[in-house]
Amino acid sequence: MTETPGPSLGGPADPNAGQYPPAEPAQQYPPAQQYPPPAEQYPPAQAYPPPAEQYPPAQGYPPPAEQYPPAQAYPPPAQGYQPTGHAAPAGFGAPGGVNLQNFDPKTVNPLDWGIVAAGVLAMLFSFFGYYKYSVKLNFLGVSQSSSATFSAWHGFFGWFAALVAFAAAALLAASLVAKLTLPVPIRLVVLGGFALALLCALLAFVIVPGNTGGADGFGVKVSKGHGFSYWLSLLVLLAGTGLSFVRFQQTGGKLPSSN
Repeated sequence: MTETPGPSLGGPADPNAGQYPPAEPAQQYPPAQQYPPPAEQYPPAQAYPPPAEQYPPAQGYPPPAEQYPPAQAYPPPAQGYQPTGHAAPAGFGAPGGVNLQNFDPKTVNPLDWGIVAAGVLAMLFSFFGYYKYSVKLNFLGVSQSSSATFSAWHGFFGWFAALVAFAAAALLAASLVAKLTLPVPIRLVVLGGFALALLCALLAFVIVPGNTGGADGFGVKVSKGHGFSYWLSLLVLLAGTGLSFVRFQQTGGKLPSSN
């Protein structure tokens, strides 16, 4: 029996022994390359976003004011009134004037309210029985009489007194509420208005309109007088004149003849 010789004890096995072909030497691989490649192999970096000089010049938004058409007032100024931007005349309703919503009636002197009320009452009483006419007929022993009254607007001095007193009261109210001013002191104008109205009322006592002459020959006798409205008007005009004088002095007013 023939034995195949084996490896010797204590030594490594021969790779070329047996039926296998001898081992080939290791293949030569190319040297390894660096990863990632060196920086010089990359293109130079570009700024992001691009520099400002690459953009077109910026345009203002909105466009400059000169590109717009000139502004027009809306609504257009009314004919006869001053356009916007012009100063309004001084007095009632002027810019910067007193706001009527800030008016406090408690700040008004009670005597001033009395003056205003006197002017309003004088105008009111002028529409009632101001002049009174009585007619008495005596014909063939039969006598009859009748009477009638007319308003202050039946004669000049009656309605003129009421109108002047009312205008003076309205002027005073405008100065208290809206701070209306005049070239002359308003207190002096109010006092003069009531004094003139009182003078006209006194003249109305003497001068009663209506011609009654020439009727006695026919048995008709006409007498002229005044109704209740005249006497009430005379009282309120006296009160208005007196209160106007007191307030004129309290506010530091002096009559033109005073030193």
